[in-house]
Parts: sequence; C-alpha cells; structure tokens
Amino acid sequence: MASSQGIKPLRRLERFVLRARLVQDHSLAADKLVLEQNAKRKFAIQPFMDLESGTVRLRMSAPLLPTEQVESAAARVRPIFLKNDGVHYDDVLNDLKTAADLTVEETESLRASFQQADPDYPESKRNTVRSEPRTTNKELAGAWLYGHLLHDDEKRRTYSAGFTPELMLLNATVTVCQEILATVQALRMIEQLVSQGTLTLPQELFTEPVTVTEQNTSWEPEVLSVHSAPKGTPTPSTMDEPLGNEWSDATDEFKPLHGDKT
Repeated sequence: MASSQGIKPLRRLERFVLRARLVQDHSLAADKLVLEQNAKRKFAIQPFMDLESGTVRLRMSAPLLPTEQVESAAARVRPIFLKNDGVHYDDVLNDLKTAADLTVEETESLRASFQQADPDYPESKRNTVRSEPRTTNKELAGAWLYGHLLHDDEKRRTYSAGFTPELMLLNATVTVCQEILATVQALRMIEQLVSQGTLTLPQELFTEPVTVTEQNTSWEPEVLSVHSAPKGTPTPSTMDEPLGNEWSDATDEFKPLHGDKT
C-alpha cells in the first residue's frame, strides 16, 4: 500500500523536483567533492608517545562541519525521507519508473543510494527503545536527527545515551550528506528524462526560484500600483477583486522614496 494515498504520480514528481532543488541550493551541496568526502566516516589516526607510561598510543580525530549547516541541510532534505509528506523517495522512484517507463535496473541503484542514507532503513527505531549495549552508526545518526533535532523523540534519544555530541554530529553529517547526494542524483535523472522527452513536467519547475540564494541586505519588490482608502474601508478579499470608488491611486506619493522627483 502506498504511503501517500491520493497523490497523482506526476504531481508527486513535480513536488519532488521543487524539494530537490531546495536541497540542491543548500550550501552543503555547493561543492560535490566536499559533499562526497563528508558522506564517508573518516578518522585521522596519529601515533604519539605517552611520556607518563612510556608507550606509543594512537590519537584519533575527525573533522566536523558547522552544526548549524548540518541542521539546516537536514531540515531541507527531511521530507524526502518522511513517509507522510508525500515526496518519500520510494514513492517518487515508483512514480518515476511508471511515468518514464524505466527498467528496474534504472531505478534500483538509485533506490539503494537512498536506502543507504535512510536511518529508518531497513528498520525504524521510532517505536522501540534501545535494548542492547551496542548502537549502529545509523541508529546514532537517527538519534541525533530525530531524537534531538527534527523531532523530540524520547525513544530515539535512548540510542544516543553514552555518546558524545561530536560523535552524534559526525554520524548525522554522513547521513545528511548521503541523503543530499541521492536527492541531487534523482533530480539529475529527472532533468535528463525531461530533456530527452521521456518525461513531461512543466518547465517552470526547473527555473522558478525556490529559496533565497544570495545574501542580500535589502529586498526591493516590484510595485505595480499603490492605492489608499479612508480608515475602516474593507480590504479586497482577493488580488483580482475590483476596487470600489473609495479607493484612490496613491502611487505618486511614494515616488520620492525611489528617487523619482518628476
């Protein structure tokens, strides 16, 4: 049974494209090489002499991304891994296979990439508490993402007991980067299918802005007209509703604000 009933396949693909573009626009996805490097768990191991014991020991370290960068990326990609938001990757890939008449091989490798990143695959820990002393990397990533960040899940948090915030962040970073890579890969496949004519989606899905990508210090929207009316005049219920006689054009009153002295 589909997890998101009532959503037509092409409509789900349209929604996924917008969500995937939002993920793609995140700063963490700007450099694919950096993204791929952080999608792997890596530790630097350095031997050092312990002068107190007179033995050689090993020191381990791992680079960490800024916490807020990982958190904001997780928020953008989360709906694709949430069963109830209508753009879950399983449903999207099933719809893509049907709409574009793809083979199983063309979608399953991509599905495997999503599954590798998904903390809830193959088994979700939402409804169970930790019962064993060991915790897997996925469970630890899920504890940070869903127990501490995206949700306030007490059961999830039991899988992080005894672990440092740094180790949780490291595993969550790997998960989020893997999720971004899979999402952008799926977006590229859809773009290619559309360009080939195999899949038909509105072109504006790939061009309309989905987020603010430049750090502007101000915003200057285009103002077509400005009208005023006496205090207490009801405002129109829609943008298309005609204005009554009590409304007058007040555009000229605002021209000096834009440097127009004429």
